[in-house]
Amino acid sequence: MVIFVATKEGFKELKEIILTGRYPVWVGADVLSKEEMAEVREDGVYLTNFLYPIDLNNAEVVSEALESIALHHPEERVWLECIP
Repeated sequence: MVIFVATKEGFKELKEIILTGRYPVWVGADVLSKEEMAEVREDGVYLTNFLYPIDLNNAEVVSEALESIALHHPEERVWLECIP
């Protein structure tokens, strides 16, 4: 399973699960500061950050991000933050 977080709020909600280090995590560029990313990585989390923000209202951006994740984690389920 891969966790895909697009907002700071989403990261905060999943922080307890993320910090277990059991799952790779991908975040948009504006989710964490460089210092916060370093701290999360120091805690043993496999964290990848996109170089651009993820706009959950833009289906094309989300789709492209999911394609990138799938290239690195083929055939793994991706849990995407979403506000219905």
